[in-house]
Amino acid sequence: MRAELRQEQRLQLALTKELVQAIELLQYSALDLEAFLYERSLENPFLEIRRSRVRQRAHRTERDQKQWLENIGGRRETLAGHLLSQLPSLKLADRDERIVRHLITALDEDGYLRVPLAELAVRFSVLEQELEHGLRLVQSLDPPGVGARDLAECLLLQLERLPERDELAETIVRHHFVSFAEKSWKTLAKQLGVGLGELQRVFELIRSLEPRPGIHYSSDTPPLVVPDVIVARGADGDWVVAYNDDIHPELGWNRGYEQRIAASGDRQAEQFIKEKYRQFAWLAKSLEQRKQTLLQLMGVIVERQRPCLEFGLSALKPMTMREVAEDLGVHESTVSRAVRHKYVQTPFGTVELRRFFSSAATAEAGETASSVQVKAIIQTLISAEDRQTPLSDQQLADLLRERHGIAISRRTVAKYREQLRIPSSAKRKQYTNL
Repeated sequence: MRAELRQEQRLQLALTKELVQAIELLQYSALDLEAFLYERSLENPFLEIRRSRVRQRAHRTERDQKQWLENIGGRRETLAGHLLSQLPSLKLADRDERIVRHLITALDEDGYLRVPLAELAVRFSVLEQELEHGLRLVQSLDPPGVGARDLAECLLLQLERLPERDELAETIVRHHFVSFAEKSWKTLAKQLGVGLGELQRVFELIRSLEPRPGIHYSSDTPPLVVPDVIVARGADGDWVVAYNDDIHPELGWNRGYEQRIAASGDRQAEQFIKEKYRQFAWLAKSLEQRKQTLLQLMGVIVERQRPCLEFGLSALKPMTMREVAEDLGVHESTVSRAVRHKYVQTPFGTVELRRFFSSAATAEAGETASSVQVKAIIQTLISAEDRQTPLSDQQLADLLRERHGIAISRRTVAKYREQLRIPSSAKRKQYTNL
């Protein structure tokens, strides 16, 4: 062995600060991008965010205005606010009201009390018996079922407040809820001395109750969904892809302020101006690159998903990010970043860009069907089934093969069914009076 010096020339991509910024801009949502630009305007005194630019845009139709209004989330009353507004009618003593208020703040967004009363007693420095009394007061409020500690108690609270009490339903929920939910009905029917038809009636009654009483009083304000790209019919009847310039402010350079700073003749000031202008130019270039990437990406999607634009997501064809990346000549990670938190306005509504990508299932003659299409077919088959003899996953797989030429396994059918939140055939089975 001997030591020696050797020169070697090598090309290597370095992730500069500007390149990292360009990557970040691509994956920002419309609202995140706007917030980012305003942050940059605070760091760069020459950078201006202009909102008053005049655009040559076609007159927006009433349909377009309605679609924009549909994107705006409404503000709903919170569950805590709804419960607290009912306290004056109870006319509680100060200590009782304080305990009830503590319990209301301990409820989760579904309206359940998940924290043990013993733990709350220590936290609020009160007796557990006082919390028991306070919890009964909370459970007497609207909506019915609020303040329950588990699903069975939630359903029981609602059953007890029905205009006509159902003794069988209350008994089942209070003492046999697990076996009833698992549909061990034959054994349960013998224990209670009733027919399967009566259990089916109770099942329909319980299914009409609300398992999450606080769901209609969410504390979160629905977010504003802003489309980055708009797809619409052109004058020639073909699909046209347009970038939504309305959502992004225009970047400007303050020439007047630059001239005042440059007039000082300070060399450090001149260097400062050059550095800030370089940042401005790179930011403008990154924004334009982001725009072109989204337009090219949506152009490929339009070419591949024309039936989907015509008939909706039920006609979605299988398409992966890798296939789109190959068409664009970019890396798959670029497509992944580009579709992240992005929305497109289509004739059938504003949808997330990710919705256009789906896996494929084998169909007849070497063709493929998207997972979205397969799920839609499964849902249709189940909705039309005989409730007394529901279709098993294997039967669904057989029907997909025989009627639609789609060959997928029973396990895949089960996976799609679970993703659709459809219970198994045993739990979908209904009984008539025997």
